[in-house]
Amino acid sequence: MTKTYLVYIAGADWDGVPGTDRRLTAALARRLPVLWVDPPVAVHRVARRERRWPVRRLVVEGQNIVRLQSVTVPFASRRALLPIADALNAWAVRWALRKLEADVTAVVVATPRARFPNRVRGSRLLYLTDDWVAGAALMKLPLTGILGFLRSNVSRADVVAAVTPELAATVQGLAADRPVEILPNGCEPVVSAGERPRDLGDSVSAAALVGQLNERLDFDVLEAVVATGVPVLVIGPRTERDPAITVRIDALLAAETVTWLGSVPFAELPDHLAGAAVGLTPYRVTSFNRASFPLKTLEYLANGLPVVSTDLPAVHWLNTDLIIVGTDPGSFAAQVQRIVCDPARQAGADAARRRRIDFAAAHSWDVRAGHLLALVHPGPSSGLRATRRSRPAASGAFT
Repeated sequence: MTKTYLVYIAGADWDGVPGTDRRLTAALARRLPVLWVDPPVAVHRVARRERRWPVRRLVVEGQNIVRLQSVTVPFASRRALLPIADALNAWAVRWALRKLEADVTAVVVATPRARFPNRVRGSRLLYLTDDWVAGAALMKLPLTGILGFLRSNVSRADVVAAVTPELAATVQGLAADRPVEILPNGCEPVVSAGERPRDLGDSVSAAALVGQLNERLDFDVLEAVVATGVPVLVIGPRTERDPAITVRIDALLAAETVTWLGSVPFAELPDHLAGAAVGLTPYRVTSFNRASFPLKTLEYLANGLPVVSTDLPAVHWLNTDLIIVGTDPGSFAAQVQRIVCDPARQAGADAARRRRIDFAAAHSWDVRAGHLLALVHPGPSSGLRATRRSRPAASGAFT
């Protein structure tokens, strides 16, 4: 029996740190089958790991999710090899759809390293989850290659969406006469959040930092928080590349008031955050971070925590007093200390916590999945083209 799939061409392996792609795919899979496409791996790298790894294979990753793994040519990002890599990628997707006996409702490209596959039907959505151009050096990707993929995909997409208004405005110049839609990150509501008892006495005295520890964080801010004496609970892996940042992370995690748990399963996160008083989003204010939508902010709110964040456009888009902005290390640390040490925190705590949880529920991944499907299949009056025509790429910020 033929099934109708959504094809999601992701920017990271399924086995990587779960981010936007994984969370959104899980929500989409509650509505329809999804073919998740891993970034292809160079054949010589596969040969080192597994002698009999096939050219491509399908792996069931859960209810309604099938994962496609495939190989590509070595040095696939080089200009001379790009056409071969594109053809191999498209061939692998078509092979997977034949094996699954699948129709395609839509193809989502959410990576700076892949083009829409040829001869695959369905609405095409280009989804920018980060400013790939500004982050090229951070992600160790060639800038010229990213620009080429971006122009090609914008011209072939039926819909272009970005995770923040800041990023949408940046890419708008390439989208010609089409508006760039806003599809922000979401969160997973905590099912038992309303029932779990909370002791807001002396035991709830930590500030929580969840997520990857790397160059995106503002360590001046974190060091200011630690200097106040507030205990800090750190949850997440180290993924830094800069030796100077390694030194600062080492010092942060060695502080007496800091507890580092490393990576923990997402399902266990609520239990760890139950002992926290506030969540921290201490991102450096860079062009890359200004275009991003930190996952941690909504996850804190979903767990009933107030949030202190650096001054990011994503915070202003959420437009809520549940998130307090610290404009510099001193004001950030002072806000954290005020929340943790507030003697009146217990008064009205349950109502305040419920308000945060309810706000986060309105920004759940299920809500985002519904928005994505509405973008690729709008009503008959939406103007979605029945046939695709390549649009010339206009000049703009991505040049």
